[in-house]
Amino acid sequence: MIGENAKAEKNLLGGLERFVGLTHPDLIATVSKILLAFYEGDVLSEESLLKWGSKKSSSRYVDKETSRKVRKAAQPFLKWLEEAEEE
Repeated sequence: MIGENAKAEKNLLGGLERFVGLTHPDLIATVSKILLAFYEGDVLSEESLLKWGSKKSSSRYVDKETSRKVRKAAQPFLKWLEEAEEE
C-alpha cells in the first residue's frame, strides 16, 4: 500500500506541475500555499514532497523549464518543511 501511495502522490505532484505550469501559470506564485494545503490535509506526505523538491526538474509531466519554474516557486514551502523536520 505504501508503494501505491507514493506513486499516487508523485502523480499528483506531476499533475500539479501540469495544471499550474501549463494551464494556469498565473497560479505559480501560489504553489507553496497549494502544497501546504495538501500537506496539512494529509494528501501529500513529507517524504514525497521532499523527494519531489530535491530534484531541480523533471520532464515526465511537463517540459523541464515549466517543471523548474513550479519547483522554484515551491522552495519557500519546502524550506519550511525541512526546517520543521529538523526541530
